[in-house]
Amino acid sequence: MPGSDREDPAPAALRLREQGVLVRPSSSADTPALASLLDERDVQRWLPDLGACAAPGALGLPGRRPSGPVHHLVVEVRGAFAGVVVLAEDGDGGGWLTCAAPVPARGRGTTAAAVRLVLTWAFVELGLQAVHWCVEAGAWPARRLAWACGSGLDGTVSSLLPVGGDLRDAWVGTWRWDSRLQAVDRWLVPVELVGGGVRLGPHRAADVQRVAQACSAPSTQAWLPSLPSPYTVLDAASWIAGREEEQARGAGVYWAVREDRPAAPGDVEERATGTGDDDEVPGAGPLVAEVGLFTLGEGVRGGEVGYWCHPDARGRGVTTAAVRLVVAHALAPAGRGGLGLERVVMRIASRNAASRRVAVKAGFREVGLDRGAERLRDGTVDDFVRYDLLAGEERTTLAR
Repeated sequence: MPGSDREDPAPAALRLREQGVLVRPSSSADTPALASLLDERDVQRWLPDLGACAAPGALGLPGRRPSGPVHHLVVEVRGAFAGVVVLAEDGDGGGWLTCAAPVPARGRGTTAAAVRLVLTWAFVELGLQAVHWCVEAGAWPARRLAWACGSGLDGTVSSLLPVGGDLRDAWVGTWRWDSRLQAVDRWLVPVELVGGGVRLGPHRAADVQRVAQACSAPSTQAWLPSLPSPYTVLDAASWIAGREEEQARGAGVYWAVREDRPAAPGDVEERATGTGDDDEVPGAGPLVAEVGLFTLGEGVRGGEVGYWCHPDARGRGVTTAAVRLVVAHALAPAGRGGLGLERVVMRIASRNAASRRVAVKAGFREVGLDRGAERLRDGTVDDFVRYDLLAGEERTTLAR
């Protein structure tokens, strides 16, 4: 592989195969494809040292080089180049793994299949006890790949990775020899939902400004006293990143709401996505609201719904339409693509008339009162009115 001064110890005859995916040692014939991969924007951003292969940053070994062999492997799908996997042994029964795939090969599960093949080979044939991964904090596609292959997040280490002269925070995780190499926890993604004049999906980079505008508005801050004040674009970026973290833990899922535009032929009305792609979504406008479903977890029967609307979009019914879509998705059986919840609840300040109207229009029923539940921005204490909706009841709601 270009840039490496180490001889790859993997035997030339090595062939790891699974469901159309082939992993083999790299050769000089791979040079053009590798060079093209290294030129891709995402690779340069998140794996700037991948070209060196044995460089510490690329292998998650900041400050030291691996003392064991480094295996440079290429991924093929139906004879076409589909990525690279690098495994560096540390000489003490462990190793570090990094990988990358060109854009056409992403999102198809082939990189995850290749990583599983390499890990199985590492544990069974090389006798390694553990393999670690390390990426710059914020590299969500890399973290999701590790999750899909059975590794959770061991933790975040501050100022660990050298990138462009800076020391960046890093996410670190581990596969053990007895790991299942399959996702064991739930990672929630904002399934795209369309209806009632709105389109719901994941946040995009351009949403930061809209979130900052909405959450800095006095009318929003009045009912959400936990919001920072003043509320800046940095607060908005931190909020969005935090929702990604909550979704990765399976604790909640959050949708950016946009008004629906006429969609081009062939647009898919509902699809799972979690890439955070910045490209415009066909048929979608700027963010007008946000709906979240939280207090989720394994074995939890219900969840809580929260929402806000951008001041320039209020009074048009977009929040009610969005809440109806989220609730229908939350209460739909898992076998039909829903979350399979049995109950969703809301807690709304008693004096927040606009939000209470949304709850009623979305079909929720008032079921109780939490007295003196929250101190609002103006210093007064208000009750929370509790609303709920049970599985099956949302069908009546959507028919209204």
